[in-house]
Amino acid sequence: MPAALALSADPTDESTRGSKFADAMSMLASGVVLVTSRVSGRPWGTTVTAFISVSAEPPTVLISLASATASAHAITTSGRFGVSILGDDQLAVARFGSASGVAKFIEAFVDAADGNGTSPVVAGSLAHLDCELTDAVQVADHTLFLGRVLASRLPGGGTPLLYHRRGYSSLGGRVGGRQRLRAERSSRVSRVDS
Repeated sequence: MPAALALSADPTDESTRGSKFADAMSMLASGVVLVTSRVSGRPWGTTVTAFISVSAEPPTVLISLASATASAHAITTSGRFGVSILGDDQLAVARFGSASGVAKFIEAFVDAADGNGTSPVVAGSLAHLDCELTDAVQVADHTLFLGRVLASRLPGGGTPLLYHRRGYSSLGGRVGGRQRLRAERSSRVSRVDS
């Protein structure tokens, strides 16, 4: 086996294995979406990168959410959810939906023309999918939700927001400040070298 592919961690050391897994997964660039639902009748959104198309016929998607979240509970209860695909100009939306331990009511980001449709639509999103829950599978501390797409909307054009190496990017480069990126890289190098 080539040295680059050899496992360097003791397979019995859970913390090392989990850390290396997280580092490895951070190398995969992912699109950023806001999974939308309604909590207490109000629009709610959670930022997710674990989102894929499963089938074109019938149109089906899959999202992964921590099982104990308000979003997971809302989707399980209502049987509905939405997926707004975010553009690289929607960094504020992505950060709001990924904040830990805070309410994620998204009235400030919702398309006012949407009204009380099947799922809240993020204004200016590249695309939005209204989905009906078809299956939910619990895996470890997450639930995989499969949804049949009932309607697809293409409200805007633009460039997608991406998530890579624990930071937001676009097809043209890093979003949210190049100076901060340089400082983060420098800090990572220092930690690795110490």
